[in-house]
Amino acid sequence: MERKIFLATFSDDALKVIKKYGIGIEFNQFCISQTLDEDKIDRTIAAMQKEMKECGISDERGAIVHGPFTELCPQSIDPLFVDLAMKRFEQAYEGCRRLGLKRLVVHSGFIPLIYFPVWHVKQSVKFWSRFMEDKPEDFTIYIENVLDSEPESLTEIVSQIDDPRVRLCLDVGHANVVTEPEYSVTDWIRIMGPRLGHFHLHNNDGSSDQHRPLTSGSLNMKEILAAIDDYCDPSATLTIESRECDESVVWLLKQ
Repeated sequence: MERKIFLATFSDDALKVIKKYGIGIEFNQFCISQTLDEDKIDRTIAAMQKEMKECGISDERGAIVHGPFTELCPQSIDPLFVDLAMKRFEQAYEGCRRLGLKRLVVHSGFIPLIYFPVWHVKQSVKFWSRFMEDKPEDFTIYIENVLDSEPESLTEIVSQIDDPRVRLCLDVGHANVVTEPEYSVTDWIRIMGPRLGHFHLHNNDGSSDQHRPLTSGSLNMKEILAAIDDYCDPSATLTIESRECDESVVWLLKQ
């Protein structure tokens, strides 16, 4: 596998596996928003710096940060919730800056039956454009699908923002659970195409978000990887999010 591979830190024995195979790290510490609070952030940053050192990662090319997502919806109807989301993402950016890291994965925040797709697109464009206004040219965010049931809305969001620093992250496991019947996961890759800059890889049986090993579930990972090579830029990167991760890393490295 020629693409850069990362491993999520919530995986079992993640640091041991990262060191063993010399792959990159995707930090999950910021996922829970409280780690960004004023009285906790110094300890959080110190722990992440320690993990980078332990894994032999010396610069930003070897690490990605997953941003906060608990109760954060950029397209919220209540403006106070929009302000809260902006505050948390700004805190995450500041954490990245302190770590010397330049890539941040963010959830779309879409909730079915609460937000109409047209509203979701319009407000997301507004939110992420505002967030990126003062960010440096070499800082990139990747908007990730979670409960999104089709690929067009996220594709439209990034298309309207039209900023090379704003790209998409496709979580194939999430898509496998909630995608509308007329789409396959490879359809997501085809439709999103060059707007995709990052992937989260894990498997499940289609009934729930199980974070199984890559070869254990209803997704054909060989087909997924072939579609990535067919439709995405060679710079697109891959993070394994399987909880039991060692065999997934070995399998992916052999592809």
